[in-house]
Amino acid sequence: MQAGTDPNNPALPHGEEPEGFRLARIGDLQDLEGGVYWPRLQPHFLKPHFKLLRYKIQERTGADRTPKFFSVRGASGVGDLDVAYVADRLAATLTVTGSGIPDYCLTAVSRGALKFGGAPGARTVPGIGRSVGLVYRGVPGTTLSATGSHERLSVWIPATSLNQRLAALLGGPVTKDIAFEPVFDWDAVPAQRLRRLMELMVEELRAPTPFAGSELASRSFIDLMLYTLLRALPHNHSDHLARAGSPAIPGIIRRAEAYIHAHVEEPIALHEVAEAAGCSVRSLQLGFRRFRETTPLAAIRFARLVAVRDALRTGDIAGTVTDLALRFGFTNPSRFALDYKAAFGEAPRDALRRGSGHRRHRR
Repeated sequence: MQAGTDPNNPALPHGEEPEGFRLARIGDLQDLEGGVYWPRLQPHFLKPHFKLLRYKIQERTGADRTPKFFSVRGASGVGDLDVAYVADRLAATLTVTGSGIPDYCLTAVSRGALKFGGAPGARTVPGIGRSVGLVYRGVPGTTLSATGSHERLSVWIPATSLNQRLAALLGGPVTKDIAFEPVFDWDAVPAQRLRRLMELMVEELRAPTPFAGSELASRSFIDLMLYTLLRALPHNHSDHLARAGSPAIPGIIRRAEAYIHAHVEEPIALHEVAEAAGCSVRSLQLGFRRFRETTPLAAIRFARLVAVRDALRTGDIAGTVTDLALRFGFTNPSRFALDYKAAFGEAPRDALRRGSGHRRHRR
């Protein structure tokens, strides 16, 4: 997203716009502060409550000194996640107005710094920069004050989606809203995994068709990202999550594997596997670790690789090997080829040629 920069205003891309985002370049205070730019971000951020996000420029300059474009607002998304790109040359404050926003926001700052203020009466947290992450819910009165020459990326996550994953991990309904500790260290090992997923998401958004247009791949990615978020960052349910669930029994594992094998060509969420197996996601994870020495996500990926191998052997393939890989949710051809060879000791194209030879010989 930073292919070129303006040396005097490094927060804003210079010459090239951020890839994979609908952009609104703003040079009028009324446009920014009145929210006139929102329609330019469509088809993203369509939910009405996002209009309750209001910006105000704090760093006023004379008319002759105000840059032509002093702000850029960008929008993209993966599934039900809305992704925002913000770059400001002038210091600005974001305020959540009205009845608030039910979503949670995960924010990574790449330039400048933020000061976060939660609900009225809550403590204010200054000094949020490149090494400090921020996660918060859009309660009324929340504020983010950014320095000039500032740039950040924010992922807005629906509360219902996050609660669904937490309930699956806990094995029961969520009776209290999730309340995260707002700031965290990106260098901590759990947070590093979350950051790598954000980087992978941005990489996919740059592609002409993110995740190769595969609903299976994008849904699996969202599933992984939200489970990682709940595990990586501290919140009011963390202690409950940390307590070991009841160990899974082989019957649960067999039911889970049967469900996975029956749905290898469809999007598979962990809570769906757990429901089919008759256990919580936590117990599912413990069971696979104990009885299969792997994780449910790794088991899903391996089942898809086996399905590709079987299709190559039987000739159940229309088009190229890449087309077949995409059919089973593998959107990165080179990564798929490496995973296939690591699992089976040969390249998928070699398996296809060998399978074709066997079929000709039988005829």
